[in-house]
Amino acid sequence: MKVLFATGHGYLPQRVGGSEASSHELILALREAGHDCSVLAQLQGNGWLAFRNRVLMKLLRCPLLSDRAPGYRVSRAWFPDRQVGRLLNANRPDLALVQAGEPLRMAKAFVDAGLPTMVYLRDVEFHELGGAPADLPSLGYLANSQFVAKRFQETFGITPSVIRPLFRAGRYTTARDPSQVTFVNPHPVKGVDLAFAIARLCPEIPFCFVEGWPMNREEQKALEASVAEHPNVRLQARTHDMREVYAATRCLLVPSQWEEAWGRVATEAHFSGIPVIGSNRGGLPEAVGPGGRVLPHDASPERWAATVREYWANDAVYEEGSVAASAYARRPEIDPQRQIEDLIAILSSFIGDDLPGAAGKTESPDDSVYPDAAAASGNRG
Repeated sequence: MKVLFATGHGYLPQRVGGSEASSHELILALREAGHDCSVLAQLQGNGWLAFRNRVLMKLLRCPLLSDRAPGYRVSRAWFPDRQVGRLLNANRPDLALVQAGEPLRMAKAFVDAGLPTMVYLRDVEFHELGGAPADLPSLGYLANSQFVAKRFQETFGITPSVIRPLFRAGRYTTARDPSQVTFVNPHPVKGVDLAFAIARLCPEIPFCFVEGWPMNREEQKALEASVAEHPNVRLQARTHDMREVYAATRCLLVPSQWEEAWGRVATEAHFSGIPVIGSNRGGLPEAVGPGGRVLPHDASPERWAATVREYWANDAVYEEGSVAASAYARRPEIDPQRQIEDLIAILSSFIGDDLPGAAGKTESPDDSVYPDAAAASGNRG
């Protein structure tokens, strides 16, 4: 199959989050299984990639440019849904798998072009779908947790298939010398205010706050100011290799106030036997399971702090939680081989056994339509 992952958001390396990490893992696994995968995403205005594309778009008069920054083709445009026709003329996939960033608006462009299209639901912010499912009855749906699937079914009467986020244990498993409690993505909806309150109540415990979602200058300054007020809190820049973070982590704090679809960091931590203290929001309890403790998202900071201290100071409690976390990471429903087999079966069934364009397919698209950096440089001499 040729599968195009499409999003109205940015993509790696411009945007780093759970959705992007999950897509990346799926793409790598599908490519290893012999399938051709690429991405259509929004070009964001930050960093060297935005500068490069902005210049090349003007020089080449092309609104859609590609790169291979994550190791496979990513086509980027300021308004990617407007470039669907251009992309499909260059290299028509068998199926589009659309997610995030008003996915139904993007999906409509593919449906109008006659391409089989599925939507991968990664949250329950259904007011941000960009359209009504009833208006696009040909769409198929996947969800990344039972929680999301159930909520979508209750809202629209459509039951998605469930493919949980895919993880490769080797990307997260590490030997540990734990010296801190870790909190990833210090953003208001992720519970940063509660995390600071917990740290304030536990001055004897070192905390590491790892940056996640991009912030504007004012948000970054406010975060740094709050960190400066807490001597036991250290702020760490985002990283593409979380093993260096988990190597120093005794337990992971996930006090999210948002209805999480899953909670990717919880599963990542479990691979190294790290217990997770998470909130009861959305699908996060599915991700934490027995590998830690789930608390009410609106529980008092004192209750959260008491649980953190228990894992920090009580070796028996900690060891029990660590063993349970490791065991939960080995459950069949997040086995990558099983997940990929299930996904391939779902996609194949959706587009039918007689795959369009199956004969004589080539992996490389027409670079003249959306040139990458090397092609562009060559064209400019």
